[in-house]
Amino acid sequence: MKESQVQELVKRYSFNLVETHISWVLIGEDVVYKIKKPVDFGFLDYTTLKKRQFYCNKEIELNRRLAREIYLGVSKITKDSESFTIDGDGKVVDYAVRMNRMPQDRMMDVLIENNQMKDSYIVALAKKIADFHLRAETNDYISQFGNIETNKFNTDENFEQTKDGVGEFITQFQYDAIKDYTNNSYIENKGLFEKRVREQKIRDCHGDLYSRNICIVDEEEIYVYDCIEFNERFRYSDVASDVAFLLMDLENYSRYELSDLFFKKYIEFSKDVDLERIVDFYKVYRAYVRGKIAFFQRNKEEAGRYFDLAFGYLPCEYKPKVVVLGGLTGSGKTTVAKALKERADFVVISSDEVRKQLVGMDVYDKDLSDYKKGIYSEEMTQRAYDEIVNQAYGFVKNGKSVILDATFIKKWQRNKVFERLKRLGIKPLVVFLEVDEELALEHFKKREKEKSISDGRYEIFVKQKNDLEMPKGAIVIDAKKPIDEIAEEILSRVGVQI
Repeated sequence: MKESQVQELVKRYSFNLVETHISWVLIGEDVVYKIKKPVDFGFLDYTTLKKRQFYCNKEIELNRRLAREIYLGVSKITKDSESFTIDGDGKVVDYAVRMNRMPQDRMMDVLIENNQMKDSYIVALAKKIADFHLRAETNDYISQFGNIETNKFNTDENFEQTKDGVGEFITQFQYDAIKDYTNNSYIENKGLFEKRVREQKIRDCHGDLYSRNICIVDEEEIYVYDCIEFNERFRYSDVASDVAFLLMDLENYSRYELSDLFFKKYIEFSKDVDLERIVDFYKVYRAYVRGKIAFFQRNKEEAGRYFDLAFGYLPCEYKPKVVVLGGLTGSGKTTVAKALKERADFVVISSDEVRKQLVGMDVYDKDLSDYKKGIYSEEMTQRAYDEIVNQAYGFVKNGKSVILDATFIKKWQRNKVFERLKRLGIKPLVVFLEVDEELALEHFKKREKEKSISDGRYEIFVKQKNDLEMPKGAIVIDAKKPIDEIAEEILSRVGVQI
């Protein structure tokens, strides 16, 4: 059908129309009709009426595995002398998948966004998916889709199809790191891939298992719909790939607690003891595919989020380092940061410098306002910490190790770094320089004689000390130690070879 003809159907039956790149979805009061567009994307071919009929029937057959009550059958789109009709007596011009309409407010993505997901829903969903995987079809033909050659074909295709997005949608460093990790995984985990095939973990899966394709009415009524019917290569896979897709989707919403619960319960129900060893590989793959789709749609923001998430699943050896270097004013943070930069390839981001740049001040100009006043107000402090964290995020994506030089005396300031960098899979090393009053005074006197960006002074030191929320789990270093010794200890802890 043509779009204009679909519009005739919409008008005749008072449907609401939702359009995707492969379908027209006609939404009625109780029933939904999905008409496949006559398109050919290589991996998908709906160009003939016969093919669209075949894939409509295939969609019904496959989706009844997890949503039997929803998928009603295939309807004919007919045309008589006057108009187009659904299941009429005229000439058949197309076909549509006929479905019961599901409650929009019970879609899993809606529940997540409205903070209505219960742990009990996740447990019930994990049981449903584990049971589905255990009974899903497998045979020698399906199993071959789990071998390294087929997986590598898929991942090579992804990298080839996204190479023109490097620099705009994904950084060169991220692209290279994800590609290197993926190809190294085939070498390092050759035995594991082979074991998964032998143990029949390659099944006729769902292929598109994420929250937008799940409806949760309650714990007893869960529908998982819209599986991949158009390409075996995307549906025949390791069950770990299905699981990884949903885990990745939950983590894309930053709902790590739901992801952890689903994973734990899925393993419990499926008894798949090797899943933990392979799931991150498939998380990288699934996140990258979603990034690729957003790249095709020229959606830069969405592509970047997914590519960042894919990068975040890589082991730490593929990523730069981040050091959160905190301490009261006068503790010598800037001197230590400079020493670290001289010994290793770090970028130093100073809150003192950023704060002044935000208001257009020269970095060496002074603001001697009272504590928490002027450019040191709580509002400006919030802005400064937002900016240094955003800068760190950008440097990490480009492969640069970073030192964040700020007091970090408050828990929220440190949490801001951890929360922002979690998507990139970076867990910063927190170092706190402990300084006594005598050494701080010595530093302040020295600062008066030199050109310094810092506006810190003794009265600020005293008030910061009263406000200090000492970081738990931080590496606490006595600021009296020689600078060389401090720098070497930090580099050793962060795992940087000098």
